[in-house]
Amino acid sequence: MNQAKKNQNKYKVFFRRVSSTNQDLAMQESADALYREKYLPSEILILNEDGVSANKLNIEQRPEMKKLIQLIINNQVDIIFAFDRTRLFRDFYEGNFFVNLCRKHNVRIFFTSAGYGHQQATDNILVEGVMNIVSDVEGKNIARRTEEARKRYPPRKLGYIKQKETKQYSKDPAKKDALLLFFSEIRKITTHRDLEHSLKEFSKVLKTTPNQLLKIAKDPFYAGYDLTTGKNKLAHVEPYLSYEEFQKLQVNNAVILSYQEMEQSLKNQDIYDLCCGICRNPMKFHFNVLDNKAWYSCSRKHTKNLIATEDLFLIINRSLEKFIEHLDTEQLIKDSRNFFHSMRKNTEAELKTLEIKKHHLMEKIILETNDFRNWRENSHYVELTELENKQKGFLNQVEQKKDLLLENESLVGMVKEYLHKSRQANPFFLTSLLIQELYVYPNEVNIEVSKLDYLSDLQTQYVLKGDELI
Repeated sequence: MNQAKKNQNKYKVFFRRVSSTNQDLAMQESADALYREKYLPSEILILNEDGVSANKLNIEQRPEMKKLIQLIINNQVDIIFAFDRTRLFRDFYEGNFFVNLCRKHNVRIFFTSAGYGHQQATDNILVEGVMNIVSDVEGKNIARRTEEARKRYPPRKLGYIKQKETKQYSKDPAKKDALLLFFSEIRKITTHRDLEHSLKEFSKVLKTTPNQLLKIAKDPFYAGYDLTTGKNKLAHVEPYLSYEEFQKLQVNNAVILSYQEMEQSLKNQDIYDLCCGICRNPMKFHFNVLDNKAWYSCSRKHTKNLIATEDLFLIINRSLEKFIEHLDTEQLIKDSRNFFHSMRKNTEAELKTLEIKKHHLMEKIILETNDFRNWRENSHYVELTELENKQKGFLNQVEQKKDLLLENESLVGMVKEYLHKSRQANPFFLTSLLIQELYVYPNEVNIEVSKLDYLSDLQTQYVLKGDELI
């Protein structure tokens, strides 16, 4: 199959992105319309990132970009159409990674905004690197200016009414008294329980979330200041508290900071996708800062089913330990050796066939050639050279596979050691690799293990006794 035929079976990807939901994709759609007309609908794949900031979000937080990268790795992409470089990436390092990935998999990039004076994609690594740097700097400047503008002139602010004509912010009569009382109460708190009580009370009154109230308590806008780059008084803002009162609140906000740290620590425990063993539906994650506890639960038309995260993590960790212990590395090495011997046997047969062909060619050269002045141009000699090159290629393959076999034998021990370390440092990675599903029942956890040929003699049931599975 020639290259043109292969490319017909790959996607022509049209990638578009806007940073906020206030923008739309119309201009980018219009710019790539001319190019979409050249392909059949079945050849086209459209990926839209709506309201996705390439400044604030990395690759892992951009599902459509992750999908595109996976398609490229799988050799399913022929060409990518984007309005310009900034639609793909703003970050210099991510941009370079993407360009190199495309080059490695022979994926072309075409910018539909070329008619607007933008530099078209090139094969020059230096040029693309410079353009990515420019995009990175431009993106950071845009983000900085946007953030500064939002801090000083936010589109909406709880407790304020914004006058569009004068851009003045005056206190909202409907929220004014409640917010003043909130600031007064928040200055008095001394414990996490006091803080949580205040947050629950005022979140109902102000019809907002506890997290939003915590942000308000640390926001200098409510004192009529922007402290991003120094002490900048905002004359267009009617303050709820003086600058001195705000500063005092920040000095005494150790309770708020520790509360937020505990809250984030508990939220970070929500890393696994669990299913309820009773109803087979996903379980919901919950946490309680005051008790410093987190858990998963389900109660859909059945008795409540729950498991504490500390118990779950212990079970998963011990299960991973069992999986690693039962990896049959000896069988893996044995299979590697068998594969090498089989490959070498086939190669030796090929080498014998080539040797016979070479012998016949040498006979023809000697018996049929009368003039040896241009012997290098003789068709038999050219064919003989090709056969010798094939022989060298087969011999090199044997040596390479032999080296890989030796590396396998040393790598197996290293991998097992690495897996044990990963079990402690990054259990989520190993879970995604070795475990397919987790089903939680009232008194047990069922774990569906990924099918591995080298996972042997693993028990189907274990009992958790203390900190060990037996």
